Amino acid sequence: MLSKTFLKTNLSRILLVFCFTAFLLFFIRPINGWLTGFLVTPLLSGFESNVFNELILIALMGTAATWLTLFGDKILLRNLALIVLVFYALQLSQHSWIYFRVSFFPAIRDWDVVALGLIIPAATSFFRRMPGPSTVNSVEGFNEDLPIQSKEHDFFGRNVMAGEIARKIIYTNNTRSFAIGILGEYGSGKTSFLNLIKCHLDAGKTEVIDFNPWSSEGAGNIHKDFFDVLARRLYALNPKISAMVLDYSRKLSRVDSSYDKFVRQVSFAKSLFQSYSHNDDFDLISKLLFDSGKKIIIVIDDLDRLYHEEVMEVLRLIRNTASFNNVFYLVAYDRRYIEEAVKSMNAQVRSSFLDKIFQLEIPLPKREEDDLLRILENHLGTFVNENDMKAYQEHIVQTGFTDPYEFNFRQIFRQSRDVLKFVNTFKLAYHFVGTEVLFESLFVLELLEFRFPDIYDRLFERREDFVRAVPRRSQHEEFYELKTYREDKEDLPLISRTLTEEKMFGEDEISLITALLKHMFFRFNRFVDSKNAIIYPACFDRYFRYRLAVNDLSEERFRMAWASGADALKSLIAECADEDLLSQLSGRLFQQKTGNRQAFELKIRSLFYLGASYVRQKDKRSFDYGAFTDLIYNYNGSIDNKYYKNITNGFAGFLTTEFEAAEVPYVFPAEVIHLLKREGKVTGIAAETLTRLQMKYIQKYFETRGMTKEGVWMLWGIRQRISPPVPERTPAGPDRFLFETPLIPIVKEALKKNDPTEFLKTAINADLRNRSDCGIHPELWQLFDSPAEFRNIVADNEMLVPAVKTEFLEFFDRLALQEFYGLVSFEFKTVLKPAPAIGGEEDD
Repeated sequence: MLSKTFLKTNLSRILLVFCFTAFLLFFIRPINGWLTGFLVTPLLSGFESNVFNELILIALMGTAATWLTLFGDKILLRNLALIVLVFYALQLSQHSWIYFRVSFFPAIRDWDVVALGLIIPAATSFFRRMPGPSTVNSVEGFNEDLPIQSKEHDFFGRNVMAGEIARKIIYTNNTRSFAIGILGEYGSGKTSFLNLIKCHLDAGKTEVIDFNPWSSEGAGNIHKDFFDVLARRLYALNPKISAMVLDYSRKLSRVDSSYDKFVRQVSFAKSLFQSYSHNDDFDLISKLLFDSGKKIIIVIDDLDRLYHEEVMEVLRLIRNTASFNNVFYLVAYDRRYIEEAVKSMNAQVRSSFLDKIFQLEIPLPKREEDDLLRILENHLGTFVNENDMKAYQEHIVQTGFTDPYEFNFRQIFRQSRDVLKFVNTFKLAYHFVGTEVLFESLFVLELLEFRFPDIYDRLFERREDFVRAVPRRSQHEEFYELKTYREDKEDLPLISRTLTEEKMFGEDEISLITALLKHMFFRFNRFVDSKNAIIYPACFDRYFRYRLAVNDLSEERFRMAWASGADALKSLIAECADEDLLSQLSGRLFQQKTGNRQAFELKIRSLFYLGASYVRQKDKRSFDYGAFTDLIYNYNGSIDNKYYKNITNGFAGFLTTEFEAAEVPYVFPAEVIHLLKREGKVTGIAAETLTRLQMKYIQKYFETRGMTKEGVWMLWGIRQRISPPVPERTPAGPDRFLFETPLIPIVKEALKKNDPTEFLKTAINADLRNRSDCGIHPELWQLFDSPAEFRNIVADNEMLVPAVKTEFLEFFDRLALQEFYGLVSFEFKTVLKPAPAIGGEEDD
């Protein structure tokens, strides 16, 4: 048995089909005669039935059926199919015409092909479903700013009130429309609250109609669009009401259309035969709505998005022209904006004007203090890794969002829409540099960009307004800190005073900006230990670029190599040498914290390997030797106590092994030993062992590479500091440096077997002011038994360029005339000419 709902919904279609069938049955012969004279005889009778034409007919109808299936309106298709089906059945039963049969399939007639081509699209419309929204990219993609659709997503606890409002609507008997205003600021969740109310409305007792006035083209069209929507939605409830609403609308606007006339005609409404005023129509519509047994709930959202004149038009509908019986209006708006709109149209109107429109105004229930944080955490949990989420919960929430004091930035989010916008922005930044930077620094910086983009840009472009670099002995130890000024014995961020003077931000905004900056640049231990926090100048720029520059070392790449061990680090060092990133890698290695002996030895071993590559590629003096000697300085056995407890000769044995494993050219380890001895830094290695290593390095270097510039540089590093004893209470004199005794035979042998030009250049001691006044460094005489031995070695060397040899011997002999005491004036012309003093100019 057909249900009442089905009969109500399809009554007009049933009546239409019945009338059409009755018309065809009654006038079948005249219609057939007319079709025969105007269509069948002149056109279809000439159709030649053959395979080719039949294939064309099938292809044509197949194409038509496909087009109708893909693009046709389902209601139109179904109505067309009903008409075709009735006409098809009647024509076959009358035997008025003879139909061709398909030659290769005689059971089917050509007329069957045409009918099927028009009926099949209607049949498929019952099985087609509109594609739903894709959820494939719900995690990887951006988060869409959509209102909630169900009570399961109610994060603000508003569902209970929404349910009570819905319950009272159903039980309210109203003789006029009842308007309820839902009050809230922009983005506060009014649409979501309306959806919650709709979730609680019983579909069997209510008809919910959404009207969107800001989609209308101007105030003049709101009236027409409203009644069109109302009529369309009421059609399923009762076509008679739908037709009367349209008629009522056109009487109010004095406009009519052929479509509206057609709707009223097929509805069999009494208005076809009787004349009513629009007041009569209003009363009749109200009565029919009351008799329908359903509450009509009209939902109007975002009233505060309209222009002022459009707002007035909607209020006029609610109050007057559409104030029907059994109708409820749920309208969401910001009251301040609506009051401004009303006053802009009539300055004399009082604020109580809205009380005449809305019988009830309900402020949006306030959210709890931590509601926004819960939403933020839910979104972050979809793409932030476990370690970073832990940092968010333990540091950002505890220090920034819940701490009411120094670093508080709770007020950064004003509404849930702010949270969503921030998450979408942060998702991009996290994708590009999340593994290269400290999560906490990136998160707080992105908060600054989200709320104060001008300050974000200024921090990058003019960082000197905010921070200063604190110098340290080693470059990798430098860091940024906020510039401060002194006031009432308290150090305050300088930028807060600057922004106050510029008057671009309010006091609360400046406090928020200051809190964010203080959090970013405070030296928390976790920031210092991370080595990729924004406080480090080497990492600062990558936070803003969302990418690594060509001169940036990837933090993720370093961590992977570190976790993989010595071989992986050696490979990374070789790659960085090719990419000119050794400076960045050495700084990062120095920063790396070590918690156990294995990690400590890995760090030392990697720096030994890197140091050798560094001095080969760059200037031998540019490596941070001071940081390395500090690292291996075993002061009071501190390294042994930390990493080598109960291990005899533990650290010294490991370090000796690393020095022994060094390879030619030995420049790096030789300089390290030189600095350890000169600065008196104890490592646990005996002084004799260090000297033996130096002899090994210099001898093998001279044997394999000769007396090059680097070799001679190493030679001058093999000296010991001598502090002469002085009487008590007498100022100490300058320390002296003497070559280690085992070095003497090595140098003599090297001078005989190699070109000594570089050695001779360093032997010449030129006056700092007058570079033409020269002598021989007194320390060199220690290497020879007598001046004559030195002269003979030079004179007998066949590898020395003759001009250089002659010039040096001439200079040597001139010094000998004054027994090598003091300086002599001598103009060198060859490569032996002393370089200009620092800041001086070379003579022509």
